[in-house]
Formats: sequence, structure tokens, C-alpha cells
Amino acid sequence: MTRNLIAFLIATVLSVGLFAQTIGGDLTALANQPIELYGFDGLNAYPISNTVTDNRGSFKLNYTASDFGIGYLLSSDNSPLFVVLTGENIELEGNALKQIETIRITHGQENQWFEQYAYEHSRREQALSGWLYLEKIYEIDTVLSQHSKPKEAIQAEKQRLNDEDSNFLSSLPKDSYVSWYLPVRKLISSASSAVKQDEVATLLTGFRGIVYSDSKLYKSGLLKEAIDNHFGLIENSGLPLDSVYLEMQISIDGIIEYLMGDEQKLNEITNYLFDLLERHSLFQASEYLALKVLNEVSCTIESGLANQLETYRAMKKGNIAADILFKGDNFTPGYGPANFPRKLSDINSDYTLVVFGASW
Repeated sequence: MTRNLIAFLIATVLSVGLFAQTIGGDLTALANQPIELYGFDGLNAYPISNTVTDNRGSFKLNYTASDFGIGYLLSSDNSPLFVVLTGENIELEGNALKQIETIRITHGQENQWFEQYAYEHSRREQALSGWLYLEKIYEIDTVLSQHSKPKEAIQAEKQRLNDEDSNFLSSLPKDSYVSWYLPVRKLISSASSAVKQDEVATLLTGFRGIVYSDSKLYKSGLLKEAIDNHFGLIENSGLPLDSVYLEMQISIDGIIEYLMGDEQKLNEITNYLFDLLERHSLFQASEYLALKVLNEVSCTIESGLANQLETYRAMKKGNIAADILFKGDNFTPGYGPANFPRKLSDINSDYTLVVFGASW
């Protein structure tokens, strides 16, 4: 047996072992079209495999154990279809990915649970929205507010819908990926509609219960949304600004504690969170994050991120300000280099006002 043939056989065996799972199906409206499978890794998506459908719209794609988590199919119509990549072979059928109502999972238990919950939860949310509208009318309308039975019936139906949703989630096998993913997805979706303080407090407890170093989160495609909605919930909670910053400090402490043993995730999440706080002008929180990471974390911080964080440590309130050197090329008329200070510290006064400006 030649060396090349042996190498080929080894490569073939390895590829079979690595690419043991497939996702395939028939999309009748996407004949002879490219289709790709993507996975998530932290804040980013990455390509897993790609192919071209045949003249009937049939396709088959491979994925490996390292792609465990949530992925999505993408075709030429740029409409993603999310799938659960947990080691099971997945089969689906329908017209096209953008026609989600035609898609049906024919094989793959976790994906069938995923599909079932997505449909039923959406219908329950629509019904709850209608009942909430009616509930408000029965509270404020003087003609309707005096009738207690309709209000009690609305409350009962709201409770039934919520119980039905919770019962479905609790019925999922605890070792399944969807039993973790779906409640987290629900938590994130609920953040934008929270109004009452008790709702905010309950959701905030949920966000603080997320383990930010968990590989399930890192491979879920939810990491960015979890951070955005976690801190957006606090920012828009209606609390006084001092309380907002205090709550953000508590959340920052919890997230950093989870990440202490993982330098890659610490750098990626800190970088994203720092940028988020800066973009929202939450400078007191971004300063707290910077000093927390620089002073208390033993992990190595990437140079670019460290430079950003160092600006807060250098400019911390109470520190001695950096001296400013004057080049001496521009002076007030009649006030030349001979009697002009060469640096800021040369000015001997109790108070000094420094004004920065630019002609553009």
C-alpha cells in the first residue's frame, strides 16, 4: 500500500469521524441555489459548511461536535433559519427559508422542540398582548371597571397562558440544549417590555443568574443580546442615576467574577461591555469596569483594551493631572516666549483654567 493511499485513507476516516452529523432537506423554491450553515463563537458568527441545492432544492451540510450550540442556515434570500446543533442529524422541508411558515422539521428531536416552542410561544405572546390591552380598558373605563367577573376572567386567562409556557419549558429534558436556551431567550426578549419595578427586579435577578463563562452561552448567539438587554434594563429602569450606577456595579462584579479563569472570554466581553457603556455615555460605569479589570483581575489583558482602560486609571478623580508642555509657537499678542510658561506646572496659582479648542 503506497504512502499516498495510506494518507488518503487516514484522512477519510478522520473526516467521517469529525463530520458525523448532517443537516439536510428539501426547499422546493430554492433549486440550484447556494446554502450555508453558520455557527456562533462568542460575539461572532463563523461559517461551518456550504453547498448548492440540486434541481429539486435538496441539500445536505455537515457539522461537527465543536459546532455544538445554535447555528443558522442562510440562502440567497438572506433569511436565516436558526437550528440547534447538538449532534443529531436534522432534516427539514419547505419552500424557502424566508417563508418560515412553510418550514417543518421532520427529523431531529431538539429542533422539533425548538420549532414547537417558537410557534406556540409566539401565539401565546400575541394572546397576552390582547388580554393586557383589554385589562387596561377594564381598569380605566368607568363603564367597564365596575364589572369584576370579566377582570377576573382576564387574570385567569393570563395566568393560564403563562403557566402553559412554563410547563412546556419545564417538561424538556434537563440535559437538552433547548432546556437551557429557550428560557434564556425568553428572558432576553422580556427585558424590553418590563415597566414595573417588581418586573425589572425579577428580570435583573435572571440576568445576574446567567453564567457569562458558560460555553452554552458562548455558542448560542445570545451573548451580545444578553449584555445589551442586561444593562439596558438597568439604564431604563426608572431608578435615580446613583442607583442605576450602583446596580451596574453589582452586575459588573458578577460578570467579571464568572470570567476570572478565562482570559479569552474576559477580554472579549470586557471589550464589548466597555464600548457599550461608553456609547451610552455611562462613564461612571465604564470607569468602574476599567478600574475593576485593571486592579483586581489577574488575567492578561490585550494591549489595545488595556490602553483604553488605562485612560480611566490615569484620569481617576484625585490623581495628579498629566503636565502639558507648551510648544511656544503661538502666543497671545504682546506675550512672547520670554515670559510665557513652558509647561502647565510653571503656572503658580491656586486655580488654573485650561481651555481646549480647535478652529475647525
